[in-house]
Amino acid sequence: MALGLAVLLALALATLLASVSTLDEEAEVLELVGGQRMMAQRAALLAEKLERPGETALSRQRYRNELEHVAERLRDEARKVIEHPDVPPEVVILYATAWDAEAGVMARFHSAVQAVLTGRGGVDALNHREAMLFNEEVASRYRQHVADEVRQLKLVLGVSFTSLLGGLLLLFVLVLRPAIAMVRQQISRQSALGEAIVQSGHGVLLLDDQGTVGFANTYAESLTEYGEGGLDGLDLGRLLFSAYGDDTADIILETAARTTWRGDVRIVRRTGVMIWTEMVVTAAASEGGYLVIFFDATARREAEAKLRQARERLAAAIEAVDDGFALYDAEERLVQCNRKYIALLPQLEPWLVPGTSFASLIVHSWKLGLVDSELAAEQYTNLRLAQFRAGQGQCELRLRDGRILRATDRRTPEGGRVSVLADVTTLNASRDHLRRALEQAEAANRSKNVFLSSMSHELRTPLNAIVGFAQLLEGTPDGAFGPSQRRSVGHILRAGKLLDELVHQVLELADLESGNVHLYLTDFDLAAVALDACSRLKNRLQEGQLELRQTGCDSPVGAHGDAQRMAEVIGHLLSNAIKYNRPGGSIDLSVDNMVGKVRLTVRDSGNGIPPDLHDQVFQPFNRLGGEGAAVEGTGIGLAICRALIQQMGGAIGFSSTLGQGSTFWVELAAAQVKMDPSLVIGRILYVHSSPSHQALMTQLSAAHPGLTVQIVTSPEQAGRLALADPGFGLIVVDVAAAIGEAAELCQILRGNPATRFIPVIAFSDEDREGEANRLTALGFDATLGARADMAEISALVRRYCRAD
Repeated sequence: MALGLAVLLALALATLLASVSTLDEEAEVLELVGGQRMMAQRAALLAEKLERPGETALSRQRYRNELEHVAERLRDEARKVIEHPDVPPEVVILYATAWDAEAGVMARFHSAVQAVLTGRGGVDALNHREAMLFNEEVASRYRQHVADEVRQLKLVLGVSFTSLLGGLLLLFVLVLRPAIAMVRQQISRQSALGEAIVQSGHGVLLLDDQGTVGFANTYAESLTEYGEGGLDGLDLGRLLFSAYGDDTADIILETAARTTWRGDVRIVRRTGVMIWTEMVVTAAASEGGYLVIFFDATARREAEAKLRQARERLAAAIEAVDDGFALYDAEERLVQCNRKYIALLPQLEPWLVPGTSFASLIVHSWKLGLVDSELAAEQYTNLRLAQFRAGQGQCELRLRDGRILRATDRRTPEGGRVSVLADVTTLNASRDHLRRALEQAEAANRSKNVFLSSMSHELRTPLNAIVGFAQLLEGTPDGAFGPSQRRSVGHILRAGKLLDELVHQVLELADLESGNVHLYLTDFDLAAVALDACSRLKNRLQEGQLELRQTGCDSPVGAHGDAQRMAEVIGHLLSNAIKYNRPGGSIDLSVDNMVGKVRLTVRDSGNGIPPDLHDQVFQPFNRLGGEGAAVEGTGIGLAICRALIQQMGGAIGFSSTLGQGSTFWVELAAAQVKMDPSLVIGRILYVHSSPSHQALMTQLSAAHPGLTVQIVTSPEQAGRLALADPGFGLIVVDVAAAIGEAAELCQILRGNPATRFIPVIAFSDEDREGEANRLTALGFDATLGARADMAEISALVRRYCRAD
């Protein structure tokens, strides 16, 4: 049904169009015939003006040109009438006869016009009336023909119009009603789209073909600050920053007419403030104008500017790197490299451009003969690629020109690689030289240690004999020796003790330098160790008339290190503070808790250390200019202190003011657990000869369940046990009955590395003046007198026995 209706409408419409087309053609022909009459009259008028006296040459030339044009047009349009397919035959015959070369009316008229133009005839020969009458007759006949055609067309048009009207009615019922519904739906959608455009987060402008704003949505009015309706009628060029030029808008619209224009432009708000916007302009074909979409690009451009600045800073930083620096992307293609990178490999400069793969650079370096390698080309390429892709370490590249480059490759978070090249030729040569020098120094140091150890042991044998016989002489009854001889024996004992201490320190320093000293690191009470060290030097303090002030030792202070070695360090520091102090001076010892560490400080009131000798304080065998002074010393103690503290993971330092004194400090890691001051755990070896002393030791063991006391009856037996099992924390010896054997026990223990640092305490039955000094000279670490009670013994034991 719809197809038939469509065919019927098409036929009716075709008939109607054909009729209209026929009328148009008839009217065209009639116009041509009428034009022949008018042109004949115009030709006669121009010929008359051409021969009129008084005309200028310019006017005559203008008339002549127009007359030539009229004559040529007369013939052309006559030919069109004759050749027109819709002209009736009788009209064609009349025109053909009139334009006959010999007798035709129009032919004679045209020849007369040509004669006037050539000057061979005058205007009198032009019979334009005859030509006009002929054309009038032809027009009359053609009008009659057209009238007949119109009558026929009226009939056809009536039938066609009736058919078309009926078809349109059926078309409306069957087709147009659904189409109208669809159009309404489309209009609804377009309205929704228009509303969306109005409320869009982008500025939208509709321009006519001249670039004038016809529509602007809310965002555009807000962004430009023109308000509602303020943009209507405004030219696009008014919105753009004038520095772009007055024709900027024209250039944008001209480009948009061919293709979509996109770019960043600055627009001028109504207040005169300029902002950057991103703008898209495209031709709106259906509207015959342009669609402009724009939005604020200020934040984006600021971000881009910051990114650009960051890239420039990165490039400058890369260029400032002393070594060769190159950045590769995740596909192992070169992104950027500095000049140093190119300078290290100048032969590769043509390929050191962005986009070149790392594998290609390896291949070119091999082909150019830069690499000095025993591997084949493929093996070397695979090895270098594997190193580069691992991105975790360094490798050295040997070049044929003798240079050595160190390549350091690292991964980037984006999956790329950073490659750093450094010329280490000189560095490697220096390193090899230093290694050889170090090997020679180590060999010399080992020889020195062997010599010192050998000589120290060789010295101990006669030294032990000297000290032993001196001790026997000292024990001789007063009647056999006079005061002079007893003073001489005292000098021998003091000199032997000093020499023994020197040998002991030399051996210890040699062991520390060779790494043969193993520390027992654990948590211990630094305050207790400091108190014990102070008690050992009580007599020396009295001899020097020195005041010792202790701070921070009233309660336990947890530290991590070796307690016995720390006691040795404190002993060295206190000994120096005593030796280099002034008579009647003072010594301050403090223990302080700090953040994550503890500090022990020893401050004296001596003469201080000259500033120019500060860098020599911890050098072995350096007494800082005191070699000729009356103060005894070896210059080794501080070197031993520094070595021990460094092995404990701590630090040691000092400050000194000339004429005011020196301050030495030691820092250790703070203990991680709070220690119980009443907890005493360990093993004590007790050499028994006094029943009263044994009773105190038994009470001590009962008071401290964690303390084990093993009792033997002779120093010889104690020596064998200690050498066989050096795990005793303390040895207590009753010296009343066998002082010589007790002194020999001390020497045996000090001569063995395993037992050298086990504290040995002398338990004496006498409290006479000088007894403590005499026992200390024999090698004991501390003494207990005849009046020692349980509290004094417990305090002393607590300083040495600690939790394992």
